[in-house]
Amino acid sequence: MRGQGEREVAGVVADRLRRVRPRLVLVAALGPVLGAVLTVLWGGQPGWLAVPLALAGAGVAYFRSRRFRPRRWPVAGAVLGALSGAYLTLVSPWLAPMAFVLGGLGWLAAGRARAQVLRPYTPELADSLVEVPWQARGARGLELLVSHDRITLSGGRGPFRLVRPMVALSGVGAVEQVMVARRATLPLPGVGELRVTVTPGPAVRIMVPPGEWILPTDHGREIARLVARRKELAGIAAR
Repeated sequence: MRGQGEREVAGVVADRLRRVRPRLVLVAALGPVLGAVLTVLWGGQPGWLAVPLALAGAGVAYFRSRRFRPRRWPVAGAVLGALSGAYLTLVSPWLAPMAFVLGGLGWLAAGRARAQVLRPYTPELADSLVEVPWQARGARGLELLVSHDRITLSGGRGPFRLVRPMVALSGVGAVEQVMVARRATLPLPGVGELRVTVTPGPAVRIMVPPGEWILPTDHGREIARLVARRKELAGIAAR
């Protein structure tokens, strides 16, 4: 069995990651480079150059450390762009709209990079370290995140913004696709008062201590195979 540090990214996934690298570098560097150039051209103080340099360094460091977690790339791109635009406003108040322009460009470019890595879903993603998000059907913002060592429920709204239920793969039991006959609001065992609204149709059932998670999704089989493969790579026996 290969260890985590020795696991190779599958060829298809490695190619996707290589292709988006220039786009992510552009997201991290465009605003700071523009800020540095305008600072020099418009006679700004030399000490101001530390700001765009710091922003560029922070952007590169972030995307490098999160290269296997593309879910939040668009948000990071928007924040970096907006901060670069805010610096340009300090250089000249006439450049204030650039905070919105660069923020929007950062969101779009990083979002496209995210999509290039994750779409279309391919079984080779299971052999990589890339965290794969699955959007819950009918529950806007709620996602199941499957990483190389854990599964997590994450949402952009409601109680899931503050509480992210997380279970190590070693604690995950059977994962299977099921059919839900009618709409229901189900509790999440072991996570206090959190509940998930399940709509009629396909769903995935995940056995976790001390019960089960049921998440509405049309991709239950793919999720089951993904979790099984990652458990196999981690040397976790099926239960």
